[in-house]
Amino acid sequence: MDTNVTRCCALPNFAKTLSERSSCMSTDALWQQFAYHLKVKRRSKNTLANYDVTRRTLSRFLQEQGIEAEVATLTVSHLRAFLLWLEEQGLGPGGIHAHARAVKAVFNWAEKEELIQRNPAKRLELPSLPKERQPTVTTVTAQALQKACKKSEQPLRDLAIVLTLFDTGVRVHELIGLRLEDLQFERGLIRVMGKGAKERFVPVGSKAMTAITGYIRRERRQKHAGVRHVFLSRCGQPLTREGVGIRLAKLAKSVGIAREACAPHAFRRGFAVEFLRNGGDVFTLQQIMGHSSLDMTRRYVTFLDDDLKAAHLRFSPVDRL
Repeated sequence: MDTNVTRCCALPNFAKTLSERSSCMSTDALWQQFAYHLKVKRRSKNTLANYDVTRRTLSRFLQEQGIEAEVATLTVSHLRAFLLWLEEQGLGPGGIHAHARAVKAVFNWAEKEELIQRNPAKRLELPSLPKERQPTVTTVTAQALQKACKKSEQPLRDLAIVLTLFDTGVRVHELIGLRLEDLQFERGLIRVMGKGAKERFVPVGSKAMTAITGYIRRERRQKHAGVRHVFLSRCGQPLTREGVGIRLAKLAKSVGIAREACAPHAFRRGFAVEFLRNGGDVFTLQQIMGHSSLDMTRRYVTFLDDDLKAAHLRFSPVDRL
């Protein structure tokens, strides 16, 4: 190793210049510092895991291509090649977009914190996403799943999960994080912890409340008194996000519905559409779903063809001449 590089890397962090720090730092080391930043900001474990997936995937790409994994030598051309490589690996547009967002987030943060002298992701453009209608749970789907719950291993729990997801639009990690003390049924609310450990109260309807109450009284069996989560596995432990996905997939298969049409996030989209269709306003929907901006809320709203046709019948310019 070059003696100058060795001397540079031996310097204490506080004594290094910006140029010295960036020339010594590997991409993995930069990612670790970013992960520490996320932990300080109290980001969720899921967020940390997602960034780590991108770190490991980028490291694999650099190793396979024989590219030096040093921040100082990494260029925007390398990052563009990384996105093309992801496509060659068979990853879909959504997955590639997620990796690109993670890469830009890490390097933009490093530039802001003056950890790097040059930002290779500054000119990296996010790949365009196909404007396809995302899978959305409909009322017909929800009714079919309700019937399927009757034949499941834990029918009351599965029914409570289906109705809660469709009636509140909560994220899957918010659902599995629900504790008994979060159920404020006397107020018609449930307390959830959203992204970034942000607390909010979500309205819940009488049918969903009845289903949850029935499950707790007649079927819920915790492994020990310290288990306070609402939804439990057969072993009496808190249900995981994978567990919820598996249960919904089995229910969907039993009634001949595609798995993606009953994914947890499809329930969230379905709630948004039905809420607006039934007369709710977008500002209230934003608060219920825990979005910081209306733009985020609009992403979940997919109006069906029948809604567009009905709107045209009401507001057609020619018909109103």
